[in-house]
Formats: sequence, structure tokens, C-alpha cells
Amino acid sequence: MNKYGARAREHWRTHAPQRYEQIENPERFFTELGREAQGQITDLARQIETNRPLMLAKTRSSRETYLQEVARRMTALRIAEEVVMNQLAWIHDPALPLSEAREEWNQTTANDENLIMWAERMQDSPDLMPATIDLEQKAKDWAVPVWFLEGLVEAEIPRRYLEEHQSVLAEAATIRFLREVR
Repeated sequence: MNKYGARAREHWRTHAPQRYEQIENPERFFTELGREAQGQITDLARQIETNRPLMLAKTRSSRETYLQEVARRMTALRIAEEVVMNQLAWIHDPALPLSEAREEWNQTTANDENLIMWAERMQDSPDLMPATIDLEQKAKDWAVPVWFLEGLVEAEIPRRYLEEHQSVLAEAATIRFLREVR
């Protein structure tokens, strides 16, 4: 079993013990999963390096040092590992207690910083302000009232506005979480 299979097995044991117990032959299952992950990671890392202008800035030149080339290749490998392992190996037990599921959701979901950056972009370029229907959709997606988003954009300091309206954000986060749990 390669390192990807071993990492996946440990992850399943920890995060989905009930599903792990249901696997008929864990050794074979994770060996095959590891091989599949290795192949996909290798392919994706090559694609990332080949499509450098899209993924990693091409810095290969006569001035690029050996260490810079290694760093570039390692970055491509790490990106590929994260993408493939996320798709193939990292699972979450649906039987997680609600508090643990909420904690996991908080760590993996877009946070309030995204709203601040959005508001600052709107302030910098008011002509980018979305149409009413788009604003309503953003409000629906974030589970906040439209007036909240409008106030956020109009606020002199969006971060302070969010701090002043923490109760609205907390309620919205709960609504978004419950949408996904169902």
C-alpha cells in the first residue's frame, strides 16, 4: 500500500469508522485506492506543469535555479495531491454529531471575509454593483437580507459594519449550515 492509500485508511478510521468497518477487505480497498490516487496525482501534476500559464507561472529560464525548478514542481505535486485526495479519499461520516458537523462546516465554507472583499470591490467600482435580481440572489445564497448587503456596500468600513451586525451573520450562517445538512 502506498502513502496515499495509508493516509486514506487512517482518515477513514478516524472520520468514518462505521463506513470503514463495512469494507470487506480494507487492505485491498486502500491499496487500490492508493494506486488510483497515485496515477491521478501524477497525471494532474504533469497537466499543471504543462499548463503553467494557467496554473503556475512559468519561471523556467536560464536564470531559474535548480531549487526554483524543484519548488515549482513540488507546488504542482502538492496541488495535484490536494485535488485528487479531496475527490478520492477524504470523506466525512454522515453520522457526525451536529456540533462536529457544524465545526467542520465552519472550517470549509466561505467565511465573512468574502463578504468584506465583495463589498470593498463594489465600493472601488460602483459600476460593478449587481442588478437587483443578482443582489437578491447573493442575499439568498448568503441567507442575509438585501438591506444587509446594501448597508455593507454603503458602510465606510465594511469590516466594522459586519462586526456591528454579528447577530445577522450568525443567524445567516446557521441557515446556510442547515440548508447543507438536509
